[in-house]
Amino acid sequence: MVESLTSEVRQELKEARLAKGYTFEQLAELTKIQPKFLKAIEEDNEDELPSPFYTRAFARKFAKAVGLNPDDLFDEVAFDPYVSSDLSYAHRDDDGVVRAGMGTSETAKNRFRGWIPKIWMAILALVVLAVIWFAMTRMNQSNNSSSDDTVHVSSSSVPQSSSVSSSSANSLKLENPQTDTTNKKTTYNIANSLAQDHKLVAKGQNGDTTLKVTDGTGKVLFNKTVAKDAEETIDLPANTATVTVLVGQVSHVSLTLNNNHVDVPSLPTGATTWSVMLNFSK
Repeated sequence: MVESLTSEVRQELKEARLAKGYTFEQLAELTKIQPKFLKAIEEDNEDELPSPFYTRAFARKFAKAVGLNPDDLFDEVAFDPYVSSDLSYAHRDDDGVVRAGMGTSETAKNRFRGWIPKIWMAILALVVLAVIWFAMTRMNQSNNSSSDDTVHVSSSSVPQSSSVSSSSANSLKLENPQTDTTNKKTTYNIANSLAQDHKLVAKGQNGDTTLKVTDGTGKVLFNKTVAKDAEETIDLPANTATVTVLVGQVSHVSLTLNNNHVDVPSLPTGATTWSVMLNFSK
């Protein structure tokens, strides 16, 4: 038994700690004393405690942290004034926690902890050097590749053909739509466009509307509600000959194909649902 603490004192310490709602770990943050020592004081575990001198100091810090007056609490407790003559192992770690009566293995552990920041700095330096080396290697490869591409473009007509194809897609024009008011449908026949990808953009306006996009085989490319002020982009793959756009509330959506406005002529009175058919050909 720790002679400097009575069972009544330990009980008061325990009750005060529980009233504060502190765990031993939280109390250790306040007192800078290891949780195992605080627990040993409360539970009268002599094997875990250091010398009576440190036990007294720890107990007073314990009491103060849980709101008790150490002078009142220990007024009638005769602490052993004995202080171990060998204090060579007593020290305070970098984290501020008091370590008392520890052997050389603990000291070695602390020394290792002191090396941890240096190890991390060395690892970080190696990572930075690796990133710089990788970036410079990629830059050299990119420069060499750019040089090769310049020679290739000047001696080959393939990139020029690709450029013409892209220009043709951007200059796509929608003209002469055919309107079928009976079936509520508008049809566009678009020449020289089958082998290209296209982008259909739907922008919500005035209100929400449903929008369903299918190809000539019946495959659904898009099917959801387009909210007011929202914008949806539908990719139309190359070699898709026919695309049908079914709009639930045609006045609530604006359609563009490759930045070209898809015009829906004046609708019959009361018409809301409308279909737009896009026929792509070579």
